[in-house]
Amino acid sequence: MPKQKNSVQAVEEMRKKTAEDLLKKLPDIKERQDIVNENLKRLQEFRDNEPNPMGKGKTKHLAAVTSTHGAVTAQQIELKKILDELRRASEVDYRSQMEGDLSRRDLMELIKIRGELLPLWVNKSSGFPGEYVGAIAPHEGSKLNEGDAVAAFNDKTEIWILADIMSCNSNSRYECKDVDGESKKLAVFSRSHLIPLPKWKANPDSDKHALFAKNAIVLALYPQTTCFYKGIVHSPPSDFREPYQVAFEDDSYNSGYCPPMPVAQKYVVAFKEVAGITASTAPKKGNKKK
Repeated sequence: MPKQKNSVQAVEEMRKKTAEDLLKKLPDIKERQDIVNENLKRLQEFRDNEPNPMGKGKTKHLAAVTSTHGAVTAQQIELKKILDELRRASEVDYRSQMEGDLSRRDLMELIKIRGELLPLWVNKSSGFPGEYVGAIAPHEGSKLNEGDAVAAFNDKTEIWILADIMSCNSNSRYECKDVDGESKKLAVFSRSHLIPLPKWKANPDSDKHALFAKNAIVLALYPQTTCFYKGIVHSPPSDFREPYQVAFEDDSYNSGYCPPMPVAQKYVVAFKEVAGITASTAPKKGNKKK
């Protein structure tokens, strides 16, 4: 069913407003960055000229450090607000496009872009990433929310599919939409049949422990499909812009695994069995699945 005209107009208005708001904020962002740069320059000059910053010049040194820290923190807060706005706008745009009639090619491109736009986790004062960052999953059985992207286990096909939660019921059952479903009818899943997907990327430079390690057994979205299959991490990302390299189970290869394929952090979760049922193996060579 085509998107209704008012829905299209609402999304276009949202895009326009977001762009206008960002343009208005750019001068302030540049001004704040100039302040940060100036503070860093003064701090560096002080350290170059003062061999013992904790000696006679301790007071000036601490004042310079405090000023620099304040400038950096203020800039960080503003940048985070902008990134949050972009993330919300991106999600609205994604939902709008998913409501319309998409070609197979457009659907795959939309899924790919959604994975690439996963925001990067920026360490807070605690220094340790929280739930939904990279490989750090929420507590088993924890409540999920409307709009969450999940891997959902289909009992009929015994395959984990990519889905979005559309509504939550009080008895821990969730109405989900298969992103590749031809029907607009929602399917109901129990919490044990859902694996929430990451909401932030983990940065290998600062949060390597929040990534799946080499040889970890995972469920990952097979490229150009909407299904998750069992595989092992051939190599984790070495940079936050890089995907995992995942080798999927495939008995048509002597090793039992296909050559490594790139999979975004958004679409890699811990392997899980449902009632003793192991996830289906990935498509064989020359055999395309959903």
